[in-house]
Amino acid sequence: MYQVMWAFYVFAFVCIISKIPYSEHIIPKKSTAENGTGIKQYSLKITKYLCVGVPYSRSKLHHCKTVLRRNKPAVLNISITVPEVLTYIWLTVKLHYKFQTYQPLLIDLEKEACEYLAKHPFNPIDEYIYNIFAKTLPQVVSPCPHGNRTYTAMWWLQERYTPSSMPAGDYRLDVKFFGWNNITLFYLEVYFSARRKGIIGSMIEW
Repeated sequence: MYQVMWAFYVFAFVCIISKIPYSEHIIPKKSTAENGTGIKQYSLKITKYLCVGVPYSRSKLHHCKTVLRRNKPAVLNISITVPEVLTYIWLTVKLHYKFQTYQPLLIDLEKEACEYLAKHPFNPIDEYIYNIFAKTLPQVVSPCPHGNRTYTAMWWLQERYTPSSMPAGDYRLDVKFFGWNNITLFYLEVYFSARRKGIIGSMIEW
């Protein structure tokens, strides 16, 4: 916990001395996400995708595979059937940074997805995550009801949608979908690393 709080204080300090709002460090914008050459100041490498808690009781996972590609990001090949009609879907998206163990960092979203898709209230972090889903998995951002179908996708965490500034190190992104009674419909962990191209290293090195 001490390491996480220390990392947060350092991050806030960087925001202050650079006079850049907190949200601009998290939400990618061309002016802050890229340098003069149009290239981000860090590189992203996806290690693996892991579907957790299988088998699920209210959905059927047909396959969940990490597809490695030469000189390209690893891709998630997934197919899952949700047989029932869903009008309530609780979504959580949490980002973790690895110190000695993975600890929560910056992004911690919990939202009832059906209500959000119907009313679409504006919040910078919510909007950022919604736009990632809309551009990379448009089939899951249509208004409810959902379910009663098979969802199949080839998906990867695209670097252009990652935060504008990221300390070097290892990360884990958790994405969970729950139905009524907190029953897991789908639970994905994405493991990846960020390597700085500049002089700033990992949070541990700070």
